[in-house]
Amino acid sequence: MHVIVALLKEGRRVASFDLDSRQRTLTRYVENRQDWAVEQNFPLELPDHCAVERANSDSVAINAEAEAEWFTSSLAKVQRDFDFIVIDTPSGEDHLSLLAHGLADTLVTPINDSFIDLDVIVTFDLAGRGPPQPSLYSDAVTVATDGRHRVCDRPTDWVIVRNRLSPLASRNQRQVADILGLAATKIGFRSAPGLSERVVFREFFPVGLTAFDPLDELLLGVKPTVSHVMARAEIRELVQAIGLVPSQGPAEQAHRVETAVPGE
Repeated sequence: MHVIVALLKEGRRVASFDLDSRQRTLTRYVENRQDWAVEQNFPLELPDHCAVERANSDSVAINAEAEAEWFTSSLAKVQRDFDFIVIDTPSGEDHLSLLAHGLADTLVTPINDSFIDLDVIVTFDLAGRGPPQPSLYSDAVTVATDGRHRVCDRPTDWVIVRNRLSPLASRNQRQVADILGLAATKIGFRSAPGLSERVVFREFFPVGLTAFDPLDELLLGVKPTVSHVMARAEIRELVQAIGLVPSQGPAEQAHRVETAVPGE
């Protein structure tokens, strides 16, 4: 959602898809944002949003076929009218998820900065008895990108985003960084620092706000703090690292005045 709003703030036309028919978290985020804008009588940027509906058939094969047909036809309708299409996929090797992975020009994979999450990307031996090897999710990405290469020669920029980073350097952080560095070329991704563990990120969801929205007490429902400002800086650095917005864009310039927090 932060990526979507960052692009909208840049004046880009953005469509979004939620392919997770069970959790529908992105859909609820967009709905919360829409409701909050109406309640506060405040204009908030919104993407042109679509969410997959779980097919009613009991057959998994028929469900997958129906979902894929809906997705590809919906994508065809919007791809010429928008600058960016942001797709939220479910976890697991769902057919629809693999299809979306294969279509993506940029693939963003957020992980917590822990060995548990890292194990989904690479298997590793801290004793150094062998180099990191592709794990479950990496194998799924390979299947998707191999399918992509059979129909076009456009590469996929795969970015691993390390979230819930501690502000204090630790042995765990160094080891995770080292393993990702060793595996990046072999598996075909690059890594970027993501978001710190901040309460403000959890506060944004119920009202559909993001770090790029005005830091206004009436809009936020709470008095803005330095943590809100730091959250904005982290998100800005992230979308720049992914390569979707320029380093000095309209969104950043428009918010320079707003980043001053009284009393902090």
